[in-house]
Amino acid sequence: MTSFEPEYPSSASSNEPNPLDKLRSWQRFHIKLMGLYGGAVLLALAIVSYIFFNIGVHNEKEALQKRLLALVTSLASSIDAERIDTIPVDSKILTPFHEELLARLKKVAANDPEVATIYILRPTNEPTKLRFLIDYVKNGRHGEPGEEYDATDVPVMLRGFAAPAVEDQLYTDEFGTTLSGYAPVVLPNGRSVALVGADVKALLIEKMQKNVLVTTLGVFGGAFVVILIITYLVARNVREPLSQIIRAASAVSRGELDTHIGMQRSDEFGIMSRQFDVMTEGLREREFLRETFGQYMSEDVARTLLDRHNRPKLGGEERVVTVLFIDLRGYSTVSERLPPAQVVEMLNQYMGAMNTLIDAHRGCAIEFIGDAILAVFGAPIYISDHAEQAVLCAMQMRERLAQLNEEWKATDLARFWKGTDINQISARIGIHSGRVVAGNLGSPSRMKYAVIGDTVNVAARLENLNKEFDTDILISEEVYAHLPEELSTIAVDKGECKVKGRDQMVRVYAL
Repeated sequence: MTSFEPEYPSSASSNEPNPLDKLRSWQRFHIKLMGLYGGAVLLALAIVSYIFFNIGVHNEKEALQKRLLALVTSLASSIDAERIDTIPVDSKILTPFHEELLARLKKVAANDPEVATIYILRPTNEPTKLRFLIDYVKNGRHGEPGEEYDATDVPVMLRGFAAPAVEDQLYTDEFGTTLSGYAPVVLPNGRSVALVGADVKALLIEKMQKNVLVTTLGVFGGAFVVILIITYLVARNVREPLSQIIRAASAVSRGELDTHIGMQRSDEFGIMSRQFDVMTEGLREREFLRETFGQYMSEDVARTLLDRHNRPKLGGEERVVTVLFIDLRGYSTVSERLPPAQVVEMLNQYMGAMNTLIDAHRGCAIEFIGDAILAVFGAPIYISDHAEQAVLCAMQMRERLAQLNEEWKATDLARFWKGTDINQISARIGIHSGRVVAGNLGSPSRMKYAVIGDTVNVAARLENLNKEFDTDILISEEVYAHLPEELSTIAVDKGECKVKGRDQMVRVYAL
């Protein structure tokens, strides 16, 4: 990839200190980026290792449980329960029968190197107190005949008097990791006189755990080395273009809007460089727009006057336009219940949504008066279908306001006006077409674009007239006359009405 040094105006110095040099290593973007991706990779490896480890332990444990259950069940079924029943539970005498049982347990343990302990326990009058009949331990102390054993903390063992059972949890001590199983020794009548227990070493599980640990450490080490190498390569490829962009941005921040980067790269930095150059060009244009038209609220007004390439002057011109006046219904009640911050939030969302629709229909928002909006269609930019666009805009305003109500419910904003007679926020809209004077009002140092005339007043009166007809959109006959058939057919004639401040009657239609 090839890159070029940015072109700065003469007042900018390319020898200025690079802000990147002030950053500590952990503050640098590429370090954070590689830390994020590296962390994600290591986390993914850890999760995969954990999953495979648990699956392996589960499978090995399940196989060990089955083998252990078969061992104790087979051994219990081969023991003479009637002979055991003839020996007192608390007897400490070692009889030939004891020696015979011990020899059998030793033989079973000798045939299976993983068997650590085999024992036979008998129940007593106390449910959790058991006594040894015989106990064989390969390594460690064994229990003597008649010796008491407390099984309070081993509920699975106690269940072993009723049916074969095996522990679900592995037990680890200084002798290793073991798993225990139990099976009842029962008389022909079904009464349990003892249980056979066995502790088996989980050698395969321990071996698997060690193998997974070694493999995981090796993979993590290799991944860490690869991440370090990638971090170094990314640092080399990121630092220089970032330095160029930062120096150019510093120049622009000083007002040097002629700054040009011109970086010739085909990656994201190349796109950023080209967009930066487009941005500076736009900033130069916007700077002229800001200085010349800073006092105007409407971008359409500013753009229209910008085409004339001269300073705005006081005065106006007569135009035939359509004026739309929209006002929220019950706003006073809502504003009383809403905290000030939520009032601002709601109004900003509402006015932003309405202004977007006005722009979409080539209208111009002239005034924001509290919760009311005055918009004009046909000025400052002339459009031949201004009446139709105003009506379409009003209908979409109604739909958009319904969507806003759902959004306010979702954000719990609507709870502030619950319990009032307001189920949802709605608006009244009045639309009238006629002649106005459109132009600049104010003083030479501070002015605004406005529309003046009876048309504006009638639109405002029609908005208020919605209260009388219980409607939300009223249009005048002058608007109705210029609507296409698909809109005029949905308009309902409400007859002629007297509006305040006007002698002439006005025929109105409701949408």
